Amino acid sequence: MKRTVMSILLLMVSSAVMAGDPFKGREIYQQHCLNCHGADGRGAQLGMPDFTRGQGLLVSDLQLVETLRVGKNMMPAYQGMLSDQQLADAITYIRTLF
Repeated sequence: MKRTVMSILLLMVSSAVMAGDPFKGREIYQQHCLNCHGADGRGAQLGMPDFTRGQGLLVSDLQLVETLRVGKNMMPAYQGMLSDQQLADAITYIRTLF
């Protein structure tokens, strides 16, 4: 019971902190993501996930923020380049493509 309550509280705090703005996220996406992931999120390069099909998006926002911070495969790390709020904004926008 105690563990469940803690999990719920952490989820509520995490969700509030990671609330993103899709309009700001669209600007960030266009500046940093568009070349590889495409204007529509279908993936402009071979091996890129198709966001319109939910590929790569079936994890929590916190997991996506961490992936964006450290990079993955050919995607660069954005830690120090974009704030966590900017990453949350970009994730919120990307989720609108699904």
